[in-house]
Amino acid sequence: MPGPSHTTRRIPSEADLREVTERFLKLPGVARVQLTPGDNGELDAEVTTWEKPAGAPEHGPLAELARLNPDELQFLHDEIFVGESYLQGGIVLRENSVVFDVGANIGIFSLFVGARCPSATVYAFEPIPPVYDRLRENVARHGAPVTPMCAGLSDRDQEVTFNFYPDVSIMSCRSDYADLDNETELVKKYVANARESAPADREQHLNRVASLVERDFERTAHRCRLRRLSTVLDEQPVDRIDLLKIDVQRSELDVLHGLDDRHWPLVRQIAVEVHDEPGTPTEGRVGHVRELLKRRGFRVAETEVDLLRGAGRYAVQAVRPEYASDPRPVAARAGSARPPEPDELRARLCDVLPAQLVPRHIRIR
Repeated sequence: MPGPSHTTRRIPSEADLREVTERFLKLPGVARVQLTPGDNGELDAEVTTWEKPAGAPEHGPLAELARLNPDELQFLHDEIFVGESYLQGGIVLRENSVVFDVGANIGIFSLFVGARCPSATVYAFEPIPPVYDRLRENVARHGAPVTPMCAGLSDRDQEVTFNFYPDVSIMSCRSDYADLDNETELVKKYVANARESAPADREQHLNRVASLVERDFERTAHRCRLRRLSTVLDEQPVDRIDLLKIDVQRSELDVLHGLDDRHWPLVRQIAVEVHDEPGTPTEGRVGHVRELLKRRGFRVAETEVDLLRGAGRYAVQAVRPEYASDPRPVAARAGSARPPEPDELRARLCDVLPAQLVPRHIRIR
């Protein structure tokens, strides 16, 4: 009488583990994964989601991202994924949204859109080459639905010099728009405001950020390409922009002025950081932007950016009233985040991996 049959499983190789990891990272909501092979060749997986607070970047959801520095990365993650800063003021992501990420930096908002609305199409604009390189690497590694472009947007097609600050790349801007005294005060305001509400484990992070203003900002100059938004729209297969996100360090009006009358009706929602700094050329800009957007048919909301209170930074959201009747389902709105389900992840992996490489257990952190 024959004995019981046994199925022999092959122990996964390093190449197998790399393949499984790469497949996991391309799934919606997955920031990183830790695989543990068992003695019988089966895999267990522990998944970290994007919405988990960043913690130590080398261990949390940001561990695999290409970065310029960890403290800035932590700020961007907490602002965009945890604080959902670009889903305020009634802004939503609908299925099959077209999103323009203007001032994409290393791609955190583009990754947010890919995680929360996998059916979206994102065009990500970043003019500074060393920042763009990391943007391109991050969206490729996570399989985000993103077309990265090494260019910025402005009111005319041109090439200009940018100041690039490696320690605080989000402050990098056109050299003719730079204001180092203001940037120094901005860092101080951020640290002071964050200390009022930050958890105890962020004190080391805030101390490192505060130390930036105790020395001169490292700075290099780069010649960068700028394009008009209407020029881009004439070239791309785009019949609408569901969300135009703009964060471009004092160039926000230039971006809006680069949109021709014929293209304004294509834009359904706008989320823009506006500089309105007393005693500078940007003073009064919030009112200017508000009136421009109202004339174009948007409902407009505005708030001072909480962590930058007193620094002249405002979040302005603009939504066309008729966008509420768009028949496409809403994929993401503020407060709707949910972690991926293990069964959902396993089903997706079964479509792209050999059966023996699909993890037996998937644990969500």
